Amino acid sequence: MRAPAPNNDGMGSLLFPDGTVRFRVWTPNAGSVQVIIDYPTGTQRFTLAAEGSTGNWSADQIAAAGNLTYQYGITTRAGPDNDTSQVWLRTDARAQQVQSSDAASKGYIVAPFSATQTFTTPAFENFLIYQLHVGSFTGFNDGVINPTPTSTFVNIIPKLDYIRGLGFTAIELLPISDFRADINGGAGEGYGPSDMFASENLYATSPDRAVAEFLQLIDAAHSKGLAVILDVVYNHAGIDNNRYWRYDGNYSGDDEVYQGEPISIRGGVYFVHGYHTPWGEGFALWQQEVRDFILDNARMYLRDYKIDGLRFDAAQAMQADALALIVRAIRFEFPDKYLIAEYNGGDAGTSASGWHDPFGELGFCATWDLASPWDTYDLLNGNAPVDKLLARIGTFSDPNPWHNVTYLTGSHDQIFPGDSGTGCYITQRFGGRLNGYARAKARLAWAFNATLPGTPMLFMGTEGHVDGFWDPVVKSGYDHRLNWLEIGNDLGAPMQRMVSDINSIRWQHPALRSAGGQVTHIDRQNGIVAFKRYNDNGDVLLVVVNASDGQWSGNQYGVDLNGDSGSWREIFNSQAPVYGGVNTVGNPGVALEASEGKLWLNLPSWAALVFQRQ
Repeated sequence: MRAPAPNNDGMGSLLFPDGTVRFRVWTPNAGSVQVIIDYPTGTQRFTLAAEGSTGNWSADQIAAAGNLTYQYGITTRAGPDNDTSQVWLRTDARAQQVQSSDAASKGYIVAPFSATQTFTTPAFENFLIYQLHVGSFTGFNDGVINPTPTSTFVNIIPKLDYIRGLGFTAIELLPISDFRADINGGAGEGYGPSDMFASENLYATSPDRAVAEFLQLIDAAHSKGLAVILDVVYNHAGIDNNRYWRYDGNYSGDDEVYQGEPISIRGGVYFVHGYHTPWGEGFALWQQEVRDFILDNARMYLRDYKIDGLRFDAAQAMQADALALIVRAIRFEFPDKYLIAEYNGGDAGTSASGWHDPFGELGFCATWDLASPWDTYDLLNGNAPVDKLLARIGTFSDPNPWHNVTYLTGSHDQIFPGDSGTGCYITQRFGGRLNGYARAKARLAWAFNATLPGTPMLFMGTEGHVDGFWDPVVKSGYDHRLNWLEIGNDLGAPMQRMVSDINSIRWQHPALRSAGGQVTHIDRQNGIVAFKRYNDNGDVLLVVVNASDGQWSGNQYGVDLNGDSGSWREIFNSQAPVYGGVNTVGNPGVALEASEGKLWLNLPSWAALVFQRQ
């Protein structure tokens, strides 16, 4: 037996410049542990030593090279709930690269790494997010061909100029941790991780390139001026091919209850007495070792990959005390990183601890505004449009508007069909991309989104009036990945132009990224609301939103300015012909003078207009 590794230098495998490796694994129910390494000349086994009563087993100075595969052989000691029937062959819980999602898969020894591109994470108010799914972003009608219908990290790189050209400052990737895509025959959404530290092997050109190619994508994004935000799933692990299930042969825990009947699916050290989520067993976050496991995962992304932010999936399904400890530790170590929560603490069916203040108590920078797409669909359907517009605009009372991530046109959750089969792109909800009203409403929704306080987010394809719905799974006669033939054709290109223009206006006008604002005009009869956005340096904009069929020409519509005056110039009209507006009106190229506290203007139907005070 080798001596324990002498230094507190982390978990997993650590390759040193001298060609030796330190291994360390947490397996508290083990009686003995071996690391089994696949050398070019055969397999060799090395026995690890226990590190006192910590539950860690380790050894160092083992000669090995990068990209060799390895796994642990764990012999479980006798004890309550311990299965001693076999030696458990386990992938390293901290493996950063794996052969596949299969239960028998091995990990790779990976040299220490770091993204190399110099990049400063944007100030929180400067995030403008494009959400994408790596596995389905390319490969459909764009000439990209892969062995499986799953695009890779490097396939994304040639598209980054396109995203930056639309005016976005960040990309948000749906989960990239290994999640059985290879076993399922192609990428899924990614919200049932098999591994927490290893990237999905199908997202690399070969499994042993996963770390290097993810780094390539991050460096390329940073070189284009795009921050990178990553969705992470810390509330549960996958139901199938869960690397951590009964990891060291122990099966302690609570019986799950399914359809009223207890069933024994107790998962051992990583899950014992964890919270039962609707999507799989929650981690045992009451244990320091499991909290450290999550913390180290976040550290890897923020420190080594130089990710600019993390979005916690369904954060309410994590116990609040543990969640606060984890988030606050990350904020302390990485104060410039944008930490977002999908948080629905009031949902009794998923919340582990009830509602808690996500900012002051839990420590997040921002939360997803879960109501934002549903309010938008309602108002565009004529359901209480003024009330819904006002709900989206808010009260301008938060000095940190970046607390809110809004996605009025929908995120993956609204655009993926899901169990109900009703998810779809916003144009599909109102008649499809061939319908002029549907296109006008989609334009209104994003233009409105880009003028609101908070952080706007757009899901891939929305900028091209993509029809139907999104689904990363490809089957015979069924392909709903991002369709590049649709996105840039005669119907899609005008929407792309509009997205680019309104995003540029947001960037050119700090008023739109400030906390300042005021509702000036409410017209319930006609479904029209106007509000001002301003900052302390004299940048003042007026946004007018018409969520109705009504249209006014001849400068016949008066918008209240709430005491303001002067000259105003139209700088944006979502119904302009260049964006696909037909038989509409506007105020291009003229200075409008306020009269008696009102601005008299031409107002097209289903439109968002922006005026700048001169």
